[in-house]
Amino acid sequence: MTKSKSRRRSIDGILLLDKPLGLSSNAALQNAKHLYNAQKAGHTGSLDPLASGLLPICLGEATKLSAYLLDADKRYQARVRLGVRTTTGDAEGEPTATSDPSSLSRAQLEAAIPQFLGAIAQVPPMYSALKRDGQPLYALARAGIEVERQPRPVRIHELRMLAFDGLHFDFEVTCSKGTYVRTLAEDWAAAVGQQAHLSALRRSGLEPFDAAAMVSLEQVQQAEPGQPRDSLLLRPEAALRGWPRLVVDEELARRLARGQKVRAESGAAGLTAVFDQQQTLLGIAESDAAGFLAPRRWLNRLENAAESGARP
Repeated sequence: MTKSKSRRRSIDGILLLDKPLGLSSNAALQNAKHLYNAQKAGHTGSLDPLASGLLPICLGEATKLSAYLLDADKRYQARVRLGVRTTTGDAEGEPTATSDPSSLSRAQLEAAIPQFLGAIAQVPPMYSALKRDGQPLYALARAGIEVERQPRPVRIHELRMLAFDGLHFDFEVTCSKGTYVRTLAEDWAAAVGQQAHLSALRRSGLEPFDAAAMVSLEQVQQAEPGQPRDSLLLRPEAALRGWPRLVVDEELARRLARGQKVRAESGAAGLTAVFDQQQTLLGIAESDAAGFLAPRRWLNRLENAAESGARP
């Protein structure tokens, strides 16, 4: 095992993986890590096996940026099956309640949309990874135990109907972190007097990434190892697109890398992406109103991403 690990590559970049149905996020991560023979890898928020779509996988030093992506807004496309509520809120669960949607109209569903826009409170589902006394809620649910859950604040930025056929409706939602689309589907149906569960879910966006740049596992597998495969990666700085930027000289870069606080003209107070004079991301620093800059998350990369052929 030690010998195998020693052969792994030091490669930095972000793979915008289009996760397929039926594969867990951890399995997708391990597949990508194996294909790139990477020393380190992590993803930026899991998708259920029954969900597909955008799963950013960070390799090497880019893993240090993954925590900042967890807070990003996300966009989903979902299909809801009307008339049946399930234990899990999706198609994997057992039916728990039924209703007759035969008289329901698209207009009724659309009229309920405004109550779910903006800041709302959601009660997390029992089948979730949230913990109670150290136990994941889904483990308690599988044991037949249901506990009280406190509502959690989330924000729905956009919500729109895409299709309705009388038994199913499709919608697209842009929402904050922590939003349960299963719960949104159940609550939306309940608002029009119906039971429902999520039958399909696809993540189509995660700031700041462009979903059009997603690649499938098959594309990664079919690309030749080396530069052709590495070219499917984004450079780590792609995760910080839209952030305030500061370019520093070698001396300031050295001091920041040692954890020292420096004086620098970085604009407004707050988190800043710091680059060297070759436009390579060095890390994240925080500036204060007095003009001092303190390192918060520093990358130990040298030329790994540049040599790999990762995309900007």
